[in-house]
This record gives sequence, C-alpha cells and structure tokens, in this order.
Amino acid sequence: MFAARALRLRPFVRQCPPRLIHTTDVTPTDYTVRIMAASNSGRFADCLHLAARMKSDGLVPDASIYNALMSLAARDRSWLFAWAIFDDMLLAGIQPTSATFTHLIQAQRDRPFNNLWNAIERMDQLGFKPNAPIYTSIINCLLAAARAVVILAAECGHSRLAIEIATYFEDISLRRLDDSAWVACLTSAAQNLYVDGVTKCWPIIVDDLSVIPSEGVCLAVLNTAARHGLPDLATDVLRVLKIAGIDWQEYHFAALIEAFCRNDQMKEALVTLHIMRTNGINPTGNTTAFILDSIKSDVDSLDSAWALIDDIHTSDGGLDVGALKVVIQASIFLGDLQRAVGIYKSFHDYGLAPDLATFNLLLEGCIGAQHRQLGDLLLNDMKQARVKPDEETYEKMINLCLTQDTYEDAFYYLEEMKATGHVPPQEVYEALLQKCLSAEDTRSSLVLQEMEECGYRLQDTRHKTAATAIHVNRERRERK
Repeated sequence: MFAARALRLRPFVRQCPPRLIHTTDVTPTDYTVRIMAASNSGRFADCLHLAARMKSDGLVPDASIYNALMSLAARDRSWLFAWAIFDDMLLAGIQPTSATFTHLIQAQRDRPFNNLWNAIERMDQLGFKPNAPIYTSIINCLLAAARAVVILAAECGHSRLAIEIATYFEDISLRRLDDSAWVACLTSAAQNLYVDGVTKCWPIIVDDLSVIPSEGVCLAVLNTAARHGLPDLATDVLRVLKIAGIDWQEYHFAALIEAFCRNDQMKEALVTLHIMRTNGINPTGNTTAFILDSIKSDVDSLDSAWALIDDIHTSDGGLDVGALKVVIQASIFLGDLQRAVGIYKSFHDYGLAPDLATFNLLLEGCIGAQHRQLGDLLLNDMKQARVKPDEETYEKMINLCLTQDTYEDAFYYLEEMKATGHVPPQEVYEALLQKCLSAEDTRSSLVLQEMEECGYRLQDTRHKTAATAIHVNRERRERK
C-alpha cells in the first residue's frame, strides 16, 4: 500500500545534529534509549534518522520503537509517515500491537474517510479487535471530520446548515465538538443576522464552553440583537466585552438602545443614555438616532416619551441631557417649535443644563419657522450660559438671517465666523449667493469672489453670469 522508504530517506541524515551520527559501536539498548529520548522531546526527524541508522547497523527495531515513531507521526498528523512506518514494521517481521493501530488511526484524522477504513481493514486482517483506545481514535477521526464539515458550511455562509449539522452530531454522539466549530457557527449566523442561530450558539459558547468570543464576533452579535430587538442578548454581549477587557464604546450602547427601542422598551433606552455618561461615554446623535426614529412618528409617541422622562426624573432613575435633546429634536421634526422651546426652558427643573448641541437644535427649529427673534434670544442665552458657538452655530444663524427680507446680519455672522477661525463651508456661500441673486443684490459678485478664494467651485455657472449681470446693471443705473 505505502512504501517503507520513508525510514530510509537520506535528507533526515543531513538534517540531524552531528551528535547523532557516529561510527562507534552502539548496542540496541543505546538506540532504544536515544529514540525514546527523542520521542519524548517530540523530535520526529531525529527518531526517523536513529531508526534508519539502527537498521543500517543490522539491528532490528522492536515494537516499542515502532510505536514511539507511530506516536510522533500521529501527533504531527503525518499520515503518510504513519503508513510507511506501519509497512516497514510488517516487513521487519514485528507484530503490531493495539497501540500501533491506535496511533495509525489517529494519524488519519485530517484525511478522507478512506484512510480510516483502510486502517480498520488492516486491523481486521491481522486479527485485532478494537479496544477502548482504538475506539477513541476512531471517534476522534469522526469528530475531526464533523468539525471540518461544520466549519466549512459556516465559512461558506450556510449558517443554518452548519448549526443543524453540529446539533445533530452532538445529539447522536457522546462527544462534543470543540470550541472552534461552535465559534464558526456563531460568527456565520451573526454575520448573516440569523437570529435563531445566534440565540442558540451564544449560550453554548459563552455559558457551556466558557469561551470569550473576539470583539469582532461580539459586534456582529450586537448588530443582530439590535436588528431583532433582543436587549437581553445585547446586554450580555456588553458583559462579555467587559470580561474580555474591551472598553465600552459609543457604538456598543447604540446597538443596545436600538434593541430596547425595537422591543418597545423606550424607558430603558432613555436610561441607557445616563448609564453611558456615568461610564465616561458621551451620547451622540448616532446614539439617539433610533430613539428619534421611534418618537418622531406622531404626536402621541412624542407625548409618551415626554411622560417617560418625567417618570425617570421622579423615580431618580438617571435622566441624561441626551434624553431631553432627542425630544426637542422630535418636536422640531414634527413642526412643534413651541414644545421644543418649552422643553428647553424646563432643563433647570430637571437639574440639567443645555449644551451646545441643544442650542444648535433649537436654531434649526427657528430656521424652519423663520423665527429670527427667537434665534437672537437663544444666542443671548448661550452667552449668559458661557456656551461658545461653533461652526454649526454660525452656519445656522446665517441661514436664519437669510429667511428674512432684511438679511444684512447674515454677512455680519459670516465675518464673525471667519474672525473666530472657522472657514465657512461651501453651502453657506451658496445660500448667500442664492439670496443675493433673488434680491438682485450686487454683493453676489463679492460672494462669488470669496468662494473662489476658498477654492470652492460653483456648481451652476448660470449663477455667476447672473451675478455679473446684476453688477453691470447696478453700475449703469448709477451712471444715469
């Protein structure tokens, strides 16, 4: 079947340390001791060289030496060497033992089933009956095959098939698949948002096998929990991340909040904002995006959210300024600027102070309502609260001024914006240009000039032509 030439390969002689090659007389016991020592150290190449040297000296290795070689071949998954050693053993007239077949079968664990059946057939031909170690090797081969099939199905994206195979194997076998097979199933299921697979694999890996998945797998599970409204699963993922020594991030809590919202647990979603801040993580617009989507659908949803905020404050459950801001944002979306202002004025009642993002949200509402006077009041409140305006604040004030017939202050805020070190974005210049063109304001040419100085390219070249025409017409009128 397999040639015994593996024991006579010359490369092993060259690869061995010089101390193993000598010409002095060596007894069989010396060879046995040296081979066993090399075997115990896991030096497979040294063992093969010593065995070949022993044969060249006219000495026949005994069963213990052959079994030691077979053991190393099995350990290294060197299935071809295992067969070569076995064939050489038979050619040397050494009777195999149960340990020989145990190692031979174990060496075939990563090979096709034909190799396993060939080993069993040879064992039957030589009249050996399987014992406990042999049965264990056979099971290990089958276990390795099952593991390979499960991982292959998972990596090919067939999450459900992989999990069904793994479950079936463990149902009919006394042995369990190793961690890697179940982790592959969980990874595949999470990446495919297969919620049934995730909810089955997660407790097996975390609770039964006590394995901590990687951060990437945890994030995929978090996304699945968020998409399907499973806050308990999302919470457990956060727990595992903490155990793994991975610092919580904003996007971890964003997924938890989405899970709460999809599971109609708005109060818990709002409280999570406070938990984030107590852990040194500031909620952002991305964090509250799903809360906003849930409460901006109609006035009743907004009223319910406002009632929950009162309930959280009354029960001292942990109210964060982000909860008030998202309600303000929903009010503005629904066109209820009066409610938004009322929430803003109630900040102090809740023991909270409006931040820069709050003022920018309210200014956005003023733009929609074209309420310039309220915008001025908000700017005054910012100064009293010592909240420094940012680029977004100036941009919104410019846009608010442009909603009025008299828009001189838009240029004032433009200059103030530049004086504070901010570079006005192209959208600001385009809004100013559009307003000047509609009012036939000659300053449109100045706006175009500044745009070019900033390196902005005008999308509609007709605006440049119109600005030039306005400037020429104005000069003509002045000459007359």
